[in-house]
Amino acid sequence: MRISGVRFGSRRIVSTVARGATGAVVGVSLAAFVLSAAPTYAATPVAVAAAAPAGPAAEPTSEPADEPTSEPADEPSATTTSEPSDEPTAPSSPSPSPSPSPTSPTSPSPSPSTPPTTPPTTPDADPDAEPDADTIATSIAVAGPASYRGEFVDVRIAVTDANGQPVAGVPLTTQRYGYKTWMPLPDLVTGSDGTAYATIQMSKWRIDNRVRVQFAGNATYGASTGEGAVTMKMREAVVYLEVKGSSVRDEHPYRMWMAVTDEVGNAVTGKLEVQVDDGSGTRILTNVSLDAKGKARIDVYPRKGSKYRAIFRTEGWIYQGTSPSRYVSVLPYTNPVALPAGAPKPSVHTRALTPARATVAGAFPQVLTIPDHIWNHMVGRSWRSGCPVGRADLRLVRVNYIGFDGFRYRGEMVVNKSVATRTANAFAAMHNSGIPIRLMVRVDWFGYSSTVRGADDYRSMAADNTSAFNCRDVVGKPGTRSPHSYGRSIDINPWENPYHSARGVVPNTWWVSRSHPQVAWRSSGHTVVKLLARYGIRWTYGLSDKHHFDA
Repeated sequence: MRISGVRFGSRRIVSTVARGATGAVVGVSLAAFVLSAAPTYAATPVAVAAAAPAGPAAEPTSEPADEPTSEPADEPSATTTSEPSDEPTAPSSPSPSPSPSPTSPTSPSPSPSTPPTTPPTTPDADPDAEPDADTIATSIAVAGPASYRGEFVDVRIAVTDANGQPVAGVPLTTQRYGYKTWMPLPDLVTGSDGTAYATIQMSKWRIDNRVRVQFAGNATYGASTGEGAVTMKMREAVVYLEVKGSSVRDEHPYRMWMAVTDEVGNAVTGKLEVQVDDGSGTRILTNVSLDAKGKARIDVYPRKGSKYRAIFRTEGWIYQGTSPSRYVSVLPYTNPVALPAGAPKPSVHTRALTPARATVAGAFPQVLTIPDHIWNHMVGRSWRSGCPVGRADLRLVRVNYIGFDGFRYRGEMVVNKSVATRTANAFAAMHNSGIPIRLMVRVDWFGYSSTVRGADDYRSMAADNTSAFNCRDVVGKPGTRSPHSYGRSIDINPWENPYHSARGVVPNTWWVSRSHPQVAWRSSGHTVVKLLARYGIRWTYGLSDKHHFDA
């Protein structure tokens, strides 16, 4: 088949010549109209010019018409004036006129005064193909008004030709980006002004708010593609941090409620960062997930006065928001010791020696072999060569205790291994009974004293420190070995329970004639004396050395 075409005014005439099945030549004429204002295209009727006579055809005396020796003449084939239809139909019997010769097909004359009733349908062009020289270039602009997350927005699509004129009635394929791929949207057709609108709902991810539009092109207009993104309008995050009361007891949970909304009150989901500043600098405490209502709650366990705040980090559609800070003070685990009015404080201040707060519930007593770093700290202070017991005979006892201030601490002392378990259990009972101890650290922390030839017991007593093993002389009796050298003697709250030494009362005289139901004992009927006796720990010297016990 050979197809060729010429243009007459606003019409393009396409002629087709084909050889029939019997070898006869059949002429077919297609007429196409280019109507610049037409929004759609439909099929043009097709007319069969003539049919070959039945039977064998005579041998042509000239070159067949479907094999021309030159380009066809610019003589158009005529279109039919009958009612157009979707399928080609043969014309009715022609008026009396000579029948066309098979070897010389005759084409009817054009009838320019009878235009087709509908414009032709033109198949879509391949957008990747080279543009037809006869088509008009097009461009597509895609834009939408800036919108908030979740809002529905009409994205305007405008198709124009090379002269900026709208291209009406052309089909468009639209897509929206999401989930890392392009997803189809309903197909559209441009209106008389060359525009169409695609509706999308704004995603919280900026990359997903893009729309791509493709026009495949037709016989008149070339293919084109356009893409545009809708600008995200940012919301303001409002972060709430609510608490009940401004204080909490140590080691007790403190509940905080948090919520995040935007500036118009819509709940916001996502992650919330909770920060705390306990005086040592701000740090991240935890990250919590907001529920569908934009709310969350957590329990915190502050060990000292702290400031809390919650921060919602930006997610691309909403600005960062920070809650007001909330200060929480920490009350003691239990009530502090109420000492008599005028009671002197220990003369040696031990803030730097105060052990860490207890982190485990209960007394949690432990008996351990002495680690290297602790033994190295003992050597030259509480232990030296020539002492009656060595490292293998000693054990480290650790146990939680309640301080005079009502907070719980983790204390430690060194005792003989033969009494280590009883000692640990006795102090655990004191903890569980709420009996306070001002300080419990190894005596080595007070350094070496040449006076007692061991760790400085004078300073340890002046700090009101409870201790045990110390290879030294008896206070006030140089050269006399103290029973503490064997690790079976324990001094408890020495500041409130003074010792009558050969050289006077130490560490103070104020407490000599005074007692206290919790921390100062003056008889074997005192709570502390009776409790320790149940574990085989006796109050050996009574009122002469009130703080001394032996296991």
